[in-house]
Amino acid sequence: MDSPRYTVIVPVRRYRADEPVLASLRETLPAPGTAQILVAEGDHPSLQRNAALNQARGEIIVFLDNDCRLGADFWKELETVLSRPEVEIVGGPALLCPNATPLEEIFHALLTHVLIVGPVAARYAPRGGFRATTQMELILCNMAARRSIFAKIGFLSTRLYPNEENEWLDRAHAAGIGIYYLPTLQVSRPQRSGWGAMGRTLLRYGIGRTRQLQVSGWRFTPHQILPVILLFPALALVFGSRGVAVFVLLWLAVSVVVALTCHGRLRPWQRIVAGLAAPLLPLTYALGETLGWIALLFPAPASTSEIVVRDERGEICNQAGNA
Repeated sequence: MDSPRYTVIVPVRRYRADEPVLASLRETLPAPGTAQILVAEGDHPSLQRNAALNQARGEIIVFLDNDCRLGADFWKELETVLSRPEVEIVGGPALLCPNATPLEEIFHALLTHVLIVGPVAARYAPRGGFRATTQMELILCNMAARRSIFAKIGFLSTRLYPNEENEWLDRAHAAGIGIYYLPTLQVSRPQRSGWGAMGRTLLRYGIGRTRQLQVSGWRFTPHQILPVILLFPALALVFGSRGVAVFVLLWLAVSVVVALTCHGRLRPWQRIVAGLAAPLLPLTYALGETLGWIALLFPAPASTSEIVVRDERGEICNQAGNA
């Protein structure tokens, strides 16, 4: 059998035929046989993706999440950009799905605000043009890589989840592999549905960023000094009412700027909520990074996940066991 051009890898907890990404692939793939679709079941996405990579036959590996829907021109954009030999890894933004709730719109507006998240905003909204980039601007639910790269630098680290793609992209960058951002290569997906879910996500990714040091070693990035901002509320309490007043004024100043400059489609009340909540995002992420230093004292538990790789019809391709 001829090898397909693409292998699409989707990690899930349990296979469902009605996963949004599978429906979207059926609607958008240009021709039958264009892509090998591998759905990897389990509860450790790094292990799942690696198990699927072992079964991949396509020249290009496309990483998607189960809740993604592909843009109408996704495959056309991908094929065009991959015609350039210098492009070895490419990714684009994960936009907010059209039927999002008001709270999801607020969260997405904050994640696309450069003042709040810096260059990471490019992961959630198209910013600028086609360009060389780093792991700061790419997101694993919308990324493609030439399969040959994995033979050069290895698979995703199974010691990390989340942040496994950040460490892998750092390895690729160090090896001189061409990493690019294409703003027109787009998928859409839901955002976190509640404050608790959003907070847990920020904490988890902050912890993951610090745990990444165990795999890649110390390397100075702006993330490493982000926990310093936690000193501001602590110092405000130390200096009493005057310090608290200054901290509140700074919070309100940031809130006003964010409310006035966040995404134009937000309604006035959403802008107010987004502005008031804006400082919570970097503070919560910084708290996660700080907790990550504590977590470094304890080894991450080994996964006992049973990985099962299926095709788009749900038929088992490989029983990888405790991979």
